[in-house]
Amino acid sequence: MTRLLALVLLLTVTLGPGAASAEPEQRKAPTRAEWIKDVRQEMKGSGAYLRKRTASGDERLAVNFDIDNSTIATYYDGLDAGAIPRILRFARLARELGVELVFNTARTNAMRQRTIDQLTEAGYVVDRLCMRRKGETLPAGKQRCRAKFAAKGLTLIANVGNNPTDFVGGGYEKAYRLPNYGGELG
Repeated sequence: MTRLLALVLLLTVTLGPGAASAEPEQRKAPTRAEWIKDVRQEMKGSGAYLRKRTASGDERLAVNFDIDNSTIATYYDGLDAGAIPRILRFARLARELGVELVFNTARTNAMRQRTIDQLTEAGYVVDRLCMRRKGETLPAGKQRCRAKFAAKGLTLIANVGNNPTDFVGGGYEKAYRLPNYGGELG
């Protein structure tokens, strides 16, 4: 027993508190208010960018949006989540400037109508929605969807997401990487 106590004490001193515990370290997401503040910070200057980028008016422009915790607050509100205020304002400005809103999600086709309804109820105009295919990896699905939008003649001037998989492979001009706190928001 003395040896075990000595080992635990040695591990605690060497590796820090909780290191000898069998429990994994729990990460904690910020409060909703902190998250909303961080989203606003990441979107700073986005309106000016849209106005400048749309000034020429010679292309079919679109903004590509991820859905969960990028346009709607699923982490904080569950599947009945509403819009993230700053992102909805960005989307509305884009529409006013003639930019299409396209949505690119890891959700599968089984949730298609529910997803369209949810986005519409939250205040978004859904010009196009591309969903992950059964068995498709997240990065592959995101890339395929962006390529599909481009093949329809759209130039993706911005990509709004909160996971690294939302940005793999390019196909867009500007990235708005919303906070995800090391994957905590999913």
